[in-house]
Amino acid sequence: MVLVIGGVLIVYVGSLVKSAYELKIEIQADIEEGQKKVEAEVDKRLRWIKRDLIEEVEKMKSAMQSENHRRLTEATDGLEKRITDLTETWHKDRADVSKHIEGLRSDVLVIDQRLRAMRREQQNGKAETETATGEPAPNTAVTPPASPDAIATEPAASA
Repeated sequence: MVLVIGGVLIVYVGSLVKSAYELKIEIQADIEEGQKKVEAEVDKRLRWIKRDLIEEVEKMKSAMQSENHRRLTEATDGLEKRITDLTETWHKDRADVSKHIEGLRSDVLVIDQRLRAMRREQQNGKAETETATGEPAPNTAVTPPASPDAIATEPAASA
């Protein structure tokens, strides 16, 4: 009887061990299945996050390109306006300088004509004194200025 009870105990303990092993295998399978589901869910969410990040990066890239283009356009427009203003000012100043030079040339021409007229008067007066006194008049010769054409071309040649 002890042998029968011992045999039954051995069979009972063997079945318990077998049940425990099967339970361990089932639990391990359930854990692996749950782990695979979690990994699949994590991969799915990672793909979503990557896609969202890529979209955000593309949006930021597009926004930065637009901002850079806008800034470049503003800078270019500002420079073009400044160049245009400077060019207009330069042309205006150049025209004013040209008018002033022409005015000075005409003034020089008038002065030259007056000088010639004064020389003629002086020579006429000198000739009259010589004929009246019979002696030559003292030498009061004035060196003639350069011709108006030579004066007029000097600033243009140096500019």
